[in-house]
Amino acid sequence: MEDESTKIYYVEQQLAKTLIELLKDKDFGEISIRELCNRAGVGRASFYRHYRSKEEVLERHAQFLIMTWAKELESDPDAKPRDVFESLFRHIKKHQVFYEILHKTGRDSVLQASLREKIGLTGTLPNEDAYQKVFFADGVSGWIEEWIERGMQETPDELTALLYHYFNAVLSNLSKIFKYD
Repeated sequence: MEDESTKIYYVEQQLAKTLIELLKDKDFGEISIRELCNRAGVGRASFYRHYRSKEEVLERHAQFLIMTWAKELESDPDAKPRDVFESLFRHIKKHQVFYEILHKTGRDSVLQASLREKIGLTGTLPNEDAYQKVFFADGVSGWIEEWIERGMQETPDELTALLYHYFNAVLSNLSKIFKYD
């Protein structure tokens, strides 16, 4: 007998994969739950056992992908702080079709919410921690959204270099604006 978690994983992956395929050719609103389930080979009862909506399929898949990225990064003993951005940009490139679908359907906030969840942004954090985390999650998701909008022309390495160039420019300009020395 198949393990229950294996069945759940299969259902979730089939639904996500099928929804992504359908969204390549159809608008989100044109896809019915019935069509999604039929194409995925998953019963509607099984769908509703795991999800409330098609939106939730995308949300949970984004959470799964971000958690997978984070586990890979965190398991690398040689990872350095700078590697966070580059590895995230590589992850986005690797799963480009999915993230382009999120963008195309106006659901960029799904990535943002997944990043916020991964880094533990909650209402109970002290202000300083919350501000740092939201700056990271929302800032980097904004970079990714714009990268996708512009056709992902830069490589992950180039985008990381641009990001660090931007950080340096901001710090330099703040010094000029506020006359720090």
